[in-house]
Amino acid sequence: MKPLRAIASTYSGRNLHGQVVHELGRRIVGGACPPGQALPNEEELCRELGVSRTALRESVKVLAAKGLVESRPRIGTRVRANEDWNMLDPDVLAWRCATLPDAHFVMQLNEMREIIEPASAALAARNRTQAQLRRIEDAFAVMAACEDIDRFVDADLHFHTAILDATNNPLLRPLGAMIGSALESLLSLSARKANDFKVGLPDHGRVLDAIRAQDAEAARGHMTRLLADTRARLLTPTPRARTRSRG
Repeated sequence: MKPLRAIASTYSGRNLHGQVVHELGRRIVGGACPPGQALPNEEELCRELGVSRTALRESVKVLAAKGLVESRPRIGTRVRANEDWNMLDPDVLAWRCATLPDAHFVMQLNEMREIIEPASAALAARNRTQAQLRRIEDAFAVMAACEDIDRFVDADLHFHTAILDATNNPLLRPLGAMIGSALESLLSLSARKANDFKVGLPDHGRVLDAIRAQDAEAARGHMTRLLADTRARLLTPTPRARTRSRG
């Protein structure tokens, strides 16, 4: 079985067991194994993936815990309906984002950000430590210096997750890991839809300034405007698509 590209997740894909989980998870979430359909039988999957029955069964248990499949005697393992999937599971989110999500799902991801991140920015402004502020500043400095869009998106991700960490709320901190893959996909898509991938940098700077000044309401407001601009970019066609439509 080919090694999988590293993706943000909570389940390790470095060993064979983990690779089976990721391979089957991506097939299910990507639609290759649609809801209601049975997975191929164990003998066929073991031969295709090059794993033992024990490794395959353990992998199926992990997928069942994520709500993706259910196993029943004499019926086999079937893919569950989409609404039964645990969409807040970091792996499920990562697999969904890796399969070219549709526009509706992309907007749902941004709605999740609009609910979580303005309030998190306000909390970070009130609760951040100097060390946490430096991490936000460092991420912003890398964004400002970047000439490469992929490095810019990576620094942007660090900027937003550093703000979640700076809330110092133990219930909010795990969201950084949970939405990491979704956030990376959204940031990349938003940046690529802009004529200048640094177009949102001034808004990030205003969020940083408010957190530095410990002005919670200003931080909330600037993050709200930043995400509103992100939403607007997500709703517009890419520059390349606009060129094709004119041609």
